[in-house]
Amino acid sequence: MKLFLTAILAALLFLGCSEKKIPDKDQEKALFDEVIKVHDEVMGADEHLVKNKMLLDSLVKVAKPTGSTDSAKLYSTQLMIADSAMSIWMHKFDAENTGKSHEQIMTYLDSQKKEISKVKTQIIFAIGASDKYLNKIKTK
Repeated sequence: MKLFLTAILAALLFLGCSEKKIPDKDQEKALFDEVIKVHDEVMGADEHLVKNKMLLDSLVKVAKPTGSTDSAKLYSTQLMIADSAMSIWMHKFDAENTGKSHEQIMTYLDSQKKEISKVKTQIIFAIGASDKYLNKIKTK
């Protein structure tokens, strides 16, 4: 009888531990999905970023050497830096998180969400500023 009760107690203890891990994994997946959602939004802007950079670089090449290309160079550089920030983030991002505790994974993913959000802001700013400049050039 003691063996039977011990087996039931062990099974209940095991089930209790298993149930705790499921919500942890759900939290990790939800936060991971949030990070990837921001990443995907940034990647969606990549085509616009590259297009603007090419236009600005073309302006610099064909403009007269009077210093009138300083703004185009500035906006091109901002786009290049923003694009580089995205590349650096992507190369450093560890999607696996193997061997880490739930707390470590959550802390890491939270920090990565903040980092990719900064990159998103940087890219949106660079694209917006270059759009304004390019639109101004078109209307001249």
